Formats: sequence, C-alpha cells, structure tokens
Amino acid sequence: MHINKLLFILLFLSLAGCTDKTVPVVNKVTFSGIGTILSFTYTGDKNLTMENEIKNFTSSLENDLSYYKKESYVSLINDGASSSPVKVPQYIAELIKRSKEYAFKTDGYFDITYKSEGYLWDIKRGKVPLDSEIKEKLHLIGSEKLDIIDDKISFKESGMKIDLGGIAKGYAIDKSGDILKKYGKENFIVNYGGDMLVCGSKGLKPWEIGIRNPIDSSTFLKMFEKDGKKCMSYATSGDYERYFMSKGKKYSHIIDPKTGLPSKNALSVTIVSDTAEDADVFATAVAASGCNKSEIKKFVEKFPLKIYTLRAELKDGAIESSSNFNLEEFEKTRD
Repeated sequence: MHINKLLFILLFLSLAGCTDKTVPVVNKVTFSGIGTILSFTYTGDKNLTMENEIKNFTSSLENDLSYYKKESYVSLINDGASSSPVKVPQYIAELIKRSKEYAFKTDGYFDITYKSEGYLWDIKRGKVPLDSEIKEKLHLIGSEKLDIIDDKISFKESGMKIDLGGIAKGYAIDKSGDILKKYGKENFIVNYGGDMLVCGSKGLKPWEIGIRNPIDSSTFLKMFEKDGKKCMSYATSGDYERYFMSKGKKYSHIIDPKTGLPSKNALSVTIVSDTAEDADVFATAVAASGCNKSEIKKFVEKFPLKIYTLRAELKDGAIESSSNFNLEEFEKTRD
C-alpha cells in the first residue's frame, strides 16, 4: 500500500539575495529514507541540531517498521507472531493498535494484514498469483485476527503478515512536525514522498500546495493556499505511476484487502486532513476501494476530511483520450 510519490509539489519563490525584511529566510533540507525522498522546509534561523534529530528519527523509524528489513520489528512480528507473542517498543504497539481502529473506521479498506495475501503480488517481477493461491491466503486478512496485549503482538492464524507502509509515512510526518515545533518552529512544511504537513505561512504569503496532474506533469488539478491559522495535512495515493503490466493487463500496486486483488480506476486520490496519519490512511483506503463513492461519502460525513478523486479507465496502462478526466471533490454536507 505504498503512496504515490509525485503528485504533490511545493511551490515557493527563491529568496536568495532578497533584501525585503518582511520575507523570512527559508531553509530546505532534503534526504532519503522510508523508501522515498524526504524534505522539510522551515523559516527562520537554521538549526542543525533539529535537522539531525529529524534525520535520525526517520532513519530509526525505517529500521523499526520496514517490511523489507530482516531485523525490523515488522519482520520479527511476521516471522514469529503466529507462534508466540512478539514484544515491541510501546510506540509500535500503539501504532498497530491505531491501525486496527483504522480498519474499522475505513470499513476494512485499510488493513495492515492485507500483506498476508498481498505478498503474492510482485510488482518488481510482474508476478500475478494464481486464483487458487489468492483464495488460499485471503482468509488470513482481517485485523480482528491481530491481538495486541500491552506491548506484545500475536496472530490468531499461522501465515499472517502485516505491512505498516500505509500508515508509517503519515506517522513519520506528524512526529517530524512535533520535532520542529519543539524547537520553536511555527512556519514549516514536512514533505515526505509528496505527503505533507503544512504549518503557518511563508512570511506574509501563504504556502502554496498543488495536486499535480498525473497525465501532464506541468499542470495542476487543484491548488491550495495554506494560511497561518492551523496546520493541515495532504496525502495522495493512486495507481497511475506505480503498477506493472502482465499479458497486456495493468495491475495496481494498491491491494484491496476485501478481495486480495489490485484496486482499479483510482488514478489519483488526495486527502486533506488535520493530521498526516489520517491523510495517509484514508488516501490508501479510498484508493483501495477504487474510489467507491458511497464509501467516500461515509468517510467525509464521519471524519474531518476533504477528499479529491480522479477516476479513469485505463487501457494498457494509459488513459484513452476520450476518457472523462474530472477531479471530484467531497466534503461534509453543511447542516
């Protein structure tokens, strides 16, 4: 359940050599981690101690939560939780507990146990599992089969696996934002692989954030101007850039936990929320549902979200020129 990395872009004017005292100094730090390009931008005096703390935090988080690292806690859980409870740091137990709650909130479209069957799909090698293989593993999906007692994780059925990829990035963004706030920074953007936490403003001007057009990268489907009233988060998921082709058929990297099959037609999903964790999770859930409108309407009525979707039928991995290409917007109905 990886998030589309390229749909958001941060736009700001270069301030090099500017003598206008109303325009603050802008510092941008870019590095790699958690499987993507990470950056954070903040105004005011440069703080190397703070920057290193954020870098060290994200590196530690990746070591703890990566599905692909053999020594991570996620791998330890996947290897041993069917036999006996696996002890993990408290923050991981709490993250898994919230993931179970998100499974309920999203009607099962976000479920970290999807990997129990999802591992059968190999994007890098273009592997499509047999129907019999999917059927054999599908019954293992379900967060109700995942037990959390204090700081110990266990599976109720042998062969289960979890993957925190659909929540870890949002969690990392929120926590990185907390570090920035701890050092007194009020005006900043944390941008991890295109998902963002945006706080404050750029001096007298608002930060500008855009949903990039997945078909024409030089244009934007929608622009947002973030003022200084409160922090907001933006996350995008979709299947236009991350997919594989097999025998002329396109397969998304996003797996629907209900069917064990790649989601369809979710070209782009953008969530605007108060926290990056919420935005990350619901972007994954809406994409997994194939932009199911009835589910989307339930989400925006129950939770403080705005949702923007772009559905499109694809042929051989490309959008046909005759496709209806309109961004749909969903938000809570005013009383």
